[in-house]
Amino acid sequence: MKDFFASIATAWPAIRDWLLSTGIQIGITLVIGVLLTWLVGFLIKRALGRTEAVETPEAIARTKRLKTVLAALRVAAGIVIWVIVGITVLGQLGVAIGPILAALGVVGLAVGFGAQSLVKDFLAGIFLIVENQFRVGDIVRIGDASGVVEALNLRITQLRSVNGHLYTIPNGEIKMVENTTMKWSRAVVKVGVAYHSQIERVIEALGKAAADIKADEAFGSYVLETPQIKAIDDFAASSIDVALWIKTQPAKQWDTARMARRYIKKRFDEAGIEIPFPQVTLSIGPKEAELLAVFGQERRSAPTPPQG
Repeated sequence: MKDFFASIATAWPAIRDWLLSTGIQIGITLVIGVLLTWLVGFLIKRALGRTEAVETPEAIARTKRLKTVLAALRVAAGIVIWVIVGITVLGQLGVAIGPILAALGVVGLAVGFGAQSLVKDFLAGIFLIVENQFRVGDIVRIGDASGVVEALNLRITQLRSVNGHLYTIPNGEIKMVENTTMKWSRAVVKVGVAYHSQIERVIEALGKAAADIKADEAFGSYVLETPQIKAIDDFAASSIDVALWIKTQPAKQWDTARMARRYIKKRFDEAGIEIPFPQVTLSIGPKEAELLAVFGQERRSAPTPPQG
């Protein structure tokens, strides 16, 4: 024990000199790292604190996007800060940092090649959030998958289909997004009427149905503008197709369309407008008509089979 304390006493001047020089430098470096980490966190919290106090859907969506982006930036900034602090401390300890930097470069290159898809997903996720292409709660179609956006982060997007199926899509694989609930939606209600129908009466009945929708207590608030009547939208095989375009609140187009069909059917019935079944017209040539006439005569002249 005496030898131990004696060795410490002998080495104390060197330890003291190290603490007063290199030790202080390392301490300052660590303190700077802690302060920078705290400053990043403080700025992020302050940025989040400036979000809108009114909890409208748009404000909530912006807050979610901001939280996702700032959380990613906080992690990235923390990694960069402490990698620099670690390298600086090693240099202050007398470790040659040149080979370490070279090794980190090789490792980073290998990781970069091995994680290209992961980096692609993260970069795509950042652009998806910043550009506000869709938000949690939107109804979208991505490739062959469609449904409600349940989760959106920097790496993946998750959709819940109408059948309850959950689709998980890496953000880097998203090429085109069809968003049916961004800002507003539109219900397109098509209906066929008979070719002998008077178009003026059809337009009048559609106008009454549009007025019924606007006056509906439950669904009228979904309608943002006066519905547009598209008379003769198409000439179909058995009908003349007309359409009613209704601009609605986001995600309300399906409920509005169902109610619109009810009012259209009611007004068409009142006006005596026929919604036809598929019809087929047969054209028979002269030779075929003669054969049918001969066949009909032979059938009428055929003896009736005995009964019983």
